[in-house]
Amino acid sequence: MKAGIITFGSAHNYGALLQAYASQKYLQNLGYDAYIINYRPEAIDKVYRLYKIKPTKSFVRRTVRTLKAHIKTKTKDKWKITKYNNFEEYINHTLNVTNKCLTLKDLKKSNFKFDVLIAGSDQIWNTELTGGFDSSYFLNFGKNSAVRIAYAASLGADDIDRSYEALYRNYLKKFDYVSVREKSMVDIFQPLADKEIEVTVDPTLLLDKSDFDSLKMKSRYENQKYIYAHFIGAEPKVTEFADWFSINMGVPVLHNRNQGRFENELDFHYLERPEQLISMVENAEMIISNSFHLTVLALIYHIPFITVPHKTRPERMRNLLQMVGLENRLIEDVRIMPDPSTLKIDWDDVDRRIKLERIGSVEFLNKALNNGKVLSKSNYFLSGDKFECCGCGLCKSICPKDAITMKADDEGFVYPVIDNDKCINCKLCERECIYHNPIKTEKKPMKSKVYAAVNKDKGILSQSSSGGAFSAMYKYVLSNGGYIVGVRYDKNMRAVYDISNNAKVCEEFRGAKYVAAYVGDIKERVKEKLDTGALVLFVGNPCQVSALKKYLKKDYDNLIITEFICHGTPSPKVFKGYIKSLEKKYKSKVVDVKFRDKRISWDNSCITVYFEDGTVKSEPIVHNNYTRAFRSKYDDRPSCYNCEFTGNTKQSDFTIGDFWGVKKTHPEVNAENGVSIIKINTKKGLDFFDNISDSLDLYESSYKEAYRFNHKSPIELTQMRFEFMNQIDDMDMDKLLLKYNTHKNKETSDKKVIDGTI
Repeated sequence: MKAGIITFGSAHNYGALLQAYASQKYLQNLGYDAYIINYRPEAIDKVYRLYKIKPTKSFVRRTVRTLKAHIKTKTKDKWKITKYNNFEEYINHTLNVTNKCLTLKDLKKSNFKFDVLIAGSDQIWNTELTGGFDSSYFLNFGKNSAVRIAYAASLGADDIDRSYEALYRNYLKKFDYVSVREKSMVDIFQPLADKEIEVTVDPTLLLDKSDFDSLKMKSRYENQKYIYAHFIGAEPKVTEFADWFSINMGVPVLHNRNQGRFENELDFHYLERPEQLISMVENAEMIISNSFHLTVLALIYHIPFITVPHKTRPERMRNLLQMVGLENRLIEDVRIMPDPSTLKIDWDDVDRRIKLERIGSVEFLNKALNNGKVLSKSNYFLSGDKFECCGCGLCKSICPKDAITMKADDEGFVYPVIDNDKCINCKLCERECIYHNPIKTEKKPMKSKVYAAVNKDKGILSQSSSGGAFSAMYKYVLSNGGYIVGVRYDKNMRAVYDISNNAKVCEEFRGAKYVAAYVGDIKERVKEKLDTGALVLFVGNPCQVSALKKYLKKDYDNLIITEFICHGTPSPKVFKGYIKSLEKKYKSKVVDVKFRDKRISWDNSCITVYFEDGTVKSEPIVHNNYTRAFRSKYDDRPSCYNCEFTGNTKQSDFTIGDFWGVKKTHPEVNAENGVSIIKINTKKGLDFFDNISDSLDLYESSYKEAYRFNHKSPIELTQMRFEFMNQIDDMDMDKLLLKYNTHKNKETSDKKVIDGTI
């Protein structure tokens, strides 16, 4: 999808251009083809011209004044030319911009085909800056069907010019969604709007350090020590603070004003591009500024700073520093400088606060970018929303040009990436995506039959997660020369879907794996076996079942499909990190993990880890750091939080899972070693069931009884999920999991860990 952003994208101002980059980069990270609309109105562009001349109606005088200004710039102020060219290079080549538009008329003539139009951030609604009311910044252009969003728009004043009130009221209706940057603006605009006004963070706070690192360029001051002073206007207090710290730290000052301002001055920079500003901040000993965006960069790069309140716009700085718990860094006068010992910064706490504050803004954008509706045609390919992708890999399997690969994101979950050079724009991936596009079921589906089931073989029962229903199924299929599809660990302890007719391999399919499994080419391999006439039993997540059925396009008589009751799919990256932390701790390679070991009992099961050197570590799952995260839903795939496959779905022949609460619904069942739910959904499933029923102790039940204490709705999304996932690269995984382990006895002790040997 294409998105257009209108902001102060032509301003030769570091903050304005960094926030423009941030808006574009964030959308690009979501998969949007994002552009900065290259709107260059007179009111903005005239501020940054190479030279300014006194207005006159006389053509001759205007020509003479222009010539004099040009000569003066070329001979005495060459640095202005370098600076101007640097900013223009950034605008026209670093940013992804549209054709140049000077007026609203130009914008309308351009006939942009954007699916999404975004106004903001920056003071785009400040009529003093825009030369009066400019409806361009209220998206008064573009196709009617485009979703129109105001993101972190700002007024830069305490109130609107009341002469423009009717215009604000009228043009606010253009937006489908509106958010502003300062809390005070809600009170100003809410009475004028026909929709809720929300508060969102500046776009620069949506990005991580790695995003700015990808933009950063080296500066010529990289190997020097300095305090960096950045001025918005001629603010003398910035000079006073920079001088104070320079004297006390014995470090010279680098700054962006005219030369000769400081007693100990390194340089006044004028050649640095916006990309190089990031390097100057990253390498500074200290930042002194009255700039909001310099403060943001200092926070992102963990550089000590003092922020001087802006004379006319102090609120956003105050809000920012309150948000990160650093209000004491906003100081108005050097004479009231706090004791330096009180200015220490806990950067981990700062990062945590930023990530938490970011959540509401991300949720606003997710809602707005999807137009606030759950559309039948909406999916990841149309929206770029990770909450709309199950990672099933169907798109990759059906692509006629092999143009799609599944690549892991920063959380470790895979998403489709399209090679545009191969793509023929057939839209097959969009049409067939399983999100909000369910498989067609029988018009009059069979009423499900439900049983509580316990495998009669005590050995099988002890090795199963629940009641051994799956084992009964796969053993029958193997005895008839068939193949089993399930999830096992590969040699690198990665959970993978696999297909086999080997009994030893099929034993590895038993047991719960609390991690998202790698799908690979399993659908293609299943079809290959089916086409030979072999009997195949497929057991997997409900979303994978849906993907398989869509891939096959027809019902095979020799295919038995079983879905298990899924409670969410945790991040493979988190699991890998946890395994690594265990290997580091116990100095041996992990070779197996059993998440539902019944060495204590079924309803008080353990996670048991087997190491290459024969060591075995087992811990009740109610205490274990990894399983507590799984139970708390901190690390699941985004789509799991709005899963469409929970409850009484009937897309498979069988549904199996743990029969939780069986003691209350069926007290006659011996539940000590585990009990399975078997829900039979199809006539084919009922016929197959006749072949395995003799190996099970069965107790007839109902959907209501079986799901009374079971998973029947999507898992709940909480702020803690975002907070946790945003830290998975920051520390040892077991320590991070411990940090978020909410169990009152979370600390692992010798009493809780059961040691043994294989």
